[in-house]
Amino acid sequence: MNITKIYFPLINVPALHKITVISAFFMFTAIHAGAEELWRFRYSVPTSGESEITRGSSKTSEKLNTSGHSGNLVFANGIGFGYSTVRTNGSLEGIDYKFKNHSLDLAYTIGDDLSFTLGAGRLVHGRGEQSLNGTSYVTESSSGEALFMNFGIPFIGVELLLGYRQNNIEYKLFQNRIAGKSVILEDSVILLSSQLNAGLGFLF
Repeated sequence: MNITKIYFPLINVPALHKITVISAFFMFTAIHAGAEELWRFRYSVPTSGESEITRGSSKTSEKLNTSGHSGNLVFANGIGFGYSTVRTNGSLEGIDYKFKNHSLDLAYTIGDDLSFTLGAGRLVHGRGEQSLNGTSYVTESSSGEALFMNFGIPFIGVELLLGYRQNNIEYKLFQNRIAGKSVILEDSVILLSSQLNAGLGFLF
């Protein structure tokens, strides 16, 4: 039986910074353009994802286990605020990884029936863990951002949401105490991940 792997595009770091700035500019300059008079509460979860991990000079792409959720409140003028949590874990080249990230999101929505949302997120808390030869190293020293888009499709009083999100997070200073001494890993880890999302929006 033939199995087809689907790869999601990963945007490089400089491009992600530029797109984030452009997205923020678009949202604030287009505040009156096409916004509708409905409020929305949206909830979505990842359905699949692809990840790229860079550790030192080593870079590996793989489909890791991804879970989480996202909530977003969209005001009548189209501006929306939200909060997202994404968990990613799996094993690459003999190293077990676990990541958990929390982000604040800002978005802008246009459209009456069919709607389109473009937004950016900023990491507020991230935790990374990697296990090497049975020893776990943990860090909460992290920084990063996200870019996302959603399509809303009306369906029996609610809207069906289909979206795409990309996160770019860097983790530094992984450490553990061994024989009473703090051991800090020299290499940082960069997680560049993308997810397809699905959910529901409630109109009021």
